[in-house]
Amino acid sequence: MTSIRRLAAASVVLLPLISGCGRAPEKPPSDPLLDAIRAEEREGNLSYVESQGRHLFVQYCVTCHGDEAKGDGQNASNLTPPPPDMTVSKNMQDAAYVRKMIVEGSAGMGRAALSPPWGRTLSQQQVDDLVAYCQSLGRKKR
Repeated sequence: MTSIRRLAAASVVLLPLISGCGRAPEKPPSDPLLDAIRAEEREGNLSYVESQGRHLFVQYCVTCHGDEAKGDGQNASNLTPPPPDMTVSKNMQDAAYVRKMIVEGSAGMGRAALSPPWGRTLSQQQVDDLVAYCQSLGRKKR
């Protein structure tokens, strides 16, 4: 009788182990938000920081600079001088220049006061993200 009990106890312990040996471990459920961010990064060849900057660019800059940052936004025709094509501008490679332009606006750079200063609106992290995105624009076209 004890051998039957031992066999029963062993089967209770071993059966689940044996039945699961052939299967791959289940993947934990994914986070839809993280999946969307990763897909966007792959699609645009952007890092996480650059993609965050892209979101800010769409929110604050597209109206004048355009969807592709070529200076052809819906408000660009009303501006003299028009916004620059950021995809070919050499100034976009200078992080300090881009940062100052974002924080102080074009008037802070000695230009026409058409681009507003965003230094009081955006956090330091948001400015960093926007600088990273602006610098990526020239890289994508090369």
